[in-house]
Amino acid sequence: MRRPWDAHFVPGAMVDAHAIYTAYRFERVPLDLEIEGGVAKRFGSDAGGRQWEFDLIPMARWKYFPWNDFIYTNFRVGLIGASYVTGISDFERQFDSSHHSARFLNLLVPEFTFAPSKDAPFEVFVRVHHRSGVYGLIDGVHGASNYISTGMRFSVF
Repeated sequence: MRRPWDAHFVPGAMVDAHAIYTAYRFERVPLDLEIEGGVAKRFGSDAGGRQWEFDLIPMARWKYFPWNDFIYTNFRVGLIGASYVTGISDFERQFDSSHHSARFLNLLVPEFTFAPSKDAPFEVFVRVHHRSGVYGLIDGVHGASNYISTGMRFSVF
């Protein structure tokens, strides 16, 4: 059994490019429904892997926090998404009781974004990129892995 305080870190990096489409913007509630698709390349040790990853996930963006006049903050979350990797790293295998994983797994993403204002052309983010077999539902995988990420996102349109 894994405990959150029993973290195992592996050196590595992930370079990621995502496109976000706002599918629906509520008028009376500070909430957007978005679809995010992305391509990532992992770099690092053999344990951490050097795979490509492709993902697609619906996200909800909560846009109201009391301090938004000082630093515009959003919370985004996607609970059920698709993540496909071109190879399985030792890092992911170690978290499954049978030491296997799968190329296709569920993607779960909680994320906080910060920007100088609502209309700023960029935001910075902190997120957890969680891949899991959903307690054995996907290919019998009972393990999961987390990639803690930070970055900057630019608005093009």
